[in-house]
Amino acid sequence: MISLQIKSTHYNYLVKSYKEYLQTLGYATVTVQSWPIHVREFLYYLENKDIQSITAIDSRHISDFISHVKQRTNRRKVKAGTVPAAVFCGGGLSSSSINKIINAVNVFIKFLNSTGKFIVESTAERAEDSISERIILTVAEIKQLYEATFLPHRENGVAIGQRDRAIIAIFYGCGLRRSEGKQLNITDIDLHKRLLFVRKGKGNKQRYVPIAARHLQDIKDYLREGREWFLHSHTANAEWYSRRHGSSLVKKENADDAAFFISVFGNRMNEFYQRLEQMRLRAGISKNVTLHGLRHSIATHLLQSGMDIEEIAKFLGHSSLASTQIYTHIINEHDRAF
Repeated sequence: MISLQIKSTHYNYLVKSYKEYLQTLGYATVTVQSWPIHVREFLYYLENKDIQSITAIDSRHISDFISHVKQRTNRRKVKAGTVPAAVFCGGGLSSSSINKIINAVNVFIKFLNSTGKFIVESTAERAEDSISERIILTVAEIKQLYEATFLPHRENGVAIGQRDRAIIAIFYGCGLRRSEGKQLNITDIDLHKRLLFVRKGKGNKQRYVPIAARHLQDIKDYLREGREWFLHSHTANAEWYSRRHGSSLVKKENADDAAFFISVFGNRMNEFYQRLEQMRLRAGISKNVTLHGLRHSIATHLLQSGMDIEEIAKFLGHSSLASTQIYTHIINEHDRAF
């Protein structure tokens, strides 16, 4: 999404203040970066409608903007000097992209109301998620993915396999969102009570998630062995240093003692695509496998197993049942696949 330029000093100040507001409330970094861009588009839209002050808008302007977003084509950045700054790709925005913009505008209105800068009683309704956008793995495919771990690797197949199974445990077994899993710390997991604490979920909400026995064991194995391997250096120099000084393994320079998922560099793991792709290829699964796809899959499987939809909503951290009810439609659409 390109960053549209607005002329109004007043509007530019609001965008800056809104970003600081998100930072103060502890929103995820990606949200702090992207939501002000969406609000800038909203203010750009107002400016082009000759609305130069935020106090001049009402609920009608907000709903008109959301209608505009739902109808406009997608935009993306391109290299400077090649084509015009805004390239329209032809396709419309996905419902998930539209909902990100709606969330940004709704919180922006909340920001204005809470600071006394402007009072408006309006909340834009989220777009209905498209079933076709959600890739659901069957229970059999999850098992295939699980069994595709612990294959030979040039570094340490055991540690990588344990981390792969921990990825499945967290994003499928516990249904965490991508950002929730990335921010997960080892102190957020209570192995005795079999609970995982989500410190900063969507909308800055917290929740506890139960951990099933199978996934609990995989988490324990990873914490005891695999994670320790990723934290420490295994070079010849590190081994020599350990023998010379009689110490245990030497930690990597950027070792992150708090993070649950550790990368090969010893710091917090932020990218999971390569591991998911490796598991997918080894499992022979043709569908695209993503972290959010694992979350969609567990939600669908829980609903199929007979779990109450209100309980699934709590499990996923949904603030509204409408977000959870989409899975009833998915089951109807994919009934033959399960």
